[in-house]
Amino acid sequence: MKSNNPRDLAVTLLARVEQGDYSNLALDAMLKQHNLSGRDAALLTNIVYGVIQHRMTLDFDLEPFIGDKKLNLWVKVLLRTAVYQMVYLDKVPNRAIFFETTEIAKKRGHVGIAKLVTAVLRAIERKGIPDPETIADPIERLSIMSSTPTWIIEKLIDQLGETKTRLILDEINQPAHASLRVNTTQTTRDVLQHELAADFEDLAVSPLTPVGLIAPGGHLAGTPQFATGEYTMQDESSMLVAPSLDVQPSDQVLDACAAPGGKTTHIAEFIDPAQGGHVTALDLHPHKVKLIMQNAARLKLANRVSAQAMDARQVADTFAPDSFDKILVDAPCSGLGLIRRKPEIKYQKQPEDLGNLHNIQVAILDAVAPTLKIGGRLTYSTCTIVQEENQDTVEAFLATHPNFKQVTVNTLAPVTQAHNAPALQIYPDDYGTDGFFIACLERIE
Repeated sequence: MKSNNPRDLAVTLLARVEQGDYSNLALDAMLKQHNLSGRDAALLTNIVYGVIQHRMTLDFDLEPFIGDKKLNLWVKVLLRTAVYQMVYLDKVPNRAIFFETTEIAKKRGHVGIAKLVTAVLRAIERKGIPDPETIADPIERLSIMSSTPTWIIEKLIDQLGETKTRLILDEINQPAHASLRVNTTQTTRDVLQHELAADFEDLAVSPLTPVGLIAPGGHLAGTPQFATGEYTMQDESSMLVAPSLDVQPSDQVLDACAAPGGKTTHIAEFIDPAQGGHVTALDLHPHKVKLIMQNAARLKLANRVSAQAMDARQVADTFAPDSFDKILVDAPCSGLGLIRRKPEIKYQKQPEDLGNLHNIQVAILDAVAPTLKIGGRLTYSTCTIVQEENQDTVEAFLATHPNFKQVTVNTLAPVTQAHNAPALQIYPDDYGTDGFFIACLERIE
């Protein structure tokens, strides 16, 4: 029989994430498999994201009590979940945490492991967790307190300064709110907000984009309006990408790195198939191409989109020169701007990844450039916040393509807290969104 204990399920899911699964996808799949009450689903979600966000801090808390003991992965994960609840969930009494954690240890292991787990938790209750303020090195101290690898902190301080870095680190460990993008071909923001108000009374207008609605939480992808294509789930900062292209109804548009299709479908809202407008969407993986078309179909935009599997670095080998009026390169990147929603990213990435990704990004821009018409616009975007993958990539491209120039990014409404003009850089602390970079380039000859 499947366990429906949210704490037990959290251990299973967190162990999978340690082994390479994506937290958001694994959690969505688990919630679909298990018939959890709203309260248990919320607890599961809280524990999973909380433990990942604070993993380094939790290990620091545990270290004096487990020392160099060789623990199975699930035991270490179980202890992290218990300490997370003790430290961060004020409404959960220790007796409940101790009982549930011990029962899970018995079920998954044996009485000896259960006794070890109980002893560790009792010792923490008696002695208290260690104080990270005692760490002498300021970078290491900030690393433990924010649960962020030192190389990321050093990188951000070098590029943004200590004050901005601390603001970003504070923000990325806050729970991410839910956000949706209104499908303007099917409804309006005001109508949709009214329709959803009964179930999502905290649903509010996005301060960043006029096509976004936000809520503190809730299963927004489970409504009839979502099923019939009145909206899709998308982060607010990501909603700025399609408008930056200034798409016209008759435009031929290439979305070179498209899956799962959020930006593709947003582009499609601006074109008119009756006037010849069309979006060609590419992705390296065939199964992801299916996702693009599934999303387009749900949003009733499939007649405006075609998708195919292709490495974006091969675009010039497949499409004729001057084929497209607009091109979007939402490039593969480190994803460091997504840490709020996918906190495991900060542990998975390494410094050398930035240089490798920069080279891939430049190669994709090189490949798509000949297929853009003279006078056409190319938007380059990433969901990261480091210079190597953002403006440095743009500058490397422009250095070898004098027939392009960088221009100001179009937005549907003023974005008052953006950085790095004429590009548009948003950091997580600016609007409580994902970190995002957008640069617009025009072909001038």
